[in-house]
Amino acid sequence: MRSRYPLGVLVVMAIAVLRCITIGAGLSKVSSDGVLGWIVASSPLPEFRPGSDAELIARVLLGGLLVASLLVIVGLGVHRRWAWVLAIVTSGLILAIDLGWWYAGEARYGSMFLNVIAVFYLNQRDVRTSLRGRSDPS
Repeated sequence: MRSRYPLGVLVVMAIAVLRCITIGAGLSKVSSDGVLGWIVASSPLPEFRPGSDAELIARVLLGGLLVASLLVIVGLGVHRRWAWVLAIVTSGLILAIDLGWWYAGEARYGSMFLNVIAVFYLNQRDVRTSLRGRSDPS
């Protein structure tokens, strides 16, 4: 019997949930102690001088990524093709931000690893087929 959701869809949904948590924690500036500190450190939000224009722009962009990640979770849950596209785009954007962090000397290896896993699963045939609703000819 075939599963309603392929493993890849469930993994990508879990990664999107983790992404929402880390972005939300970074945007809300929760305490930086213990586990919450690790979650905030995993956020792609760079540290800017409080109140600067750069901080405002980064917060708006990451707020958009947060909304997009929430849409990915909902869209994948109802098997929508646009959710696959949005998941690829958001994973690529987060990877680009993570590469910027790496270049700046503050690598976010956990975030990079999770987004590479997301892209890997999003490109699996069973995930693409389940979201497309028909078989791949290749």
